[in-house]
Amino acid sequence: MTSFVRSISIAAGLLLLAGVHAASAQITDPVEFKTTFPFTVGNATLPAGSYTIRPDDTHPQVLELTGGAHTSVFFETENASARETPSKTEVVFKRYGDGYVLKDIWVGGSTTGAEAVAVHGEQHAAKGHGQATEHHVAARKKMATVNTRRP
Repeated sequence: MTSFVRSISIAAGLLLLAGVHAASAQITDPVEFKTTFPFTVGNATLPAGSYTIRPDDTHPQVLELTGGAHTSVFFETENASARETPSKTEVVFKRYGDGYVLKDIWVGGSTTGAEAVAVHGEQHAAKGHGQATEHHVAARKKMATVNTRRP
């Protein structure tokens, strides 16, 4: 009976570690991209332009999108797993008719990414437009800068 309990404990520990690893799989560095079209993220519609996505310091499931015209939008994400490891960093939009909705963020070389949680803005864009198509936009991972100055 003791070996059975030990086996259960080890299995539970391994599952717990796997869960912690999956929960920590987030966008950790800023991602920059540029669109030639307006798009929706969360409940906000943004104009074409250059944008940066960065993680929120206190809530890893929340990303901040900043860009042109002093725009700043927070949106909720869920972990996403790539079928294949992406070779390049990109932002994926779903296209409904003439409208685009930010959907996924993938960082080259990582099998994990972020999927924007569908909210009213996406539901509105999808209404009456049938099947969505994907539109991929090249992006680049911006490395976090390290302050090398000594006090």
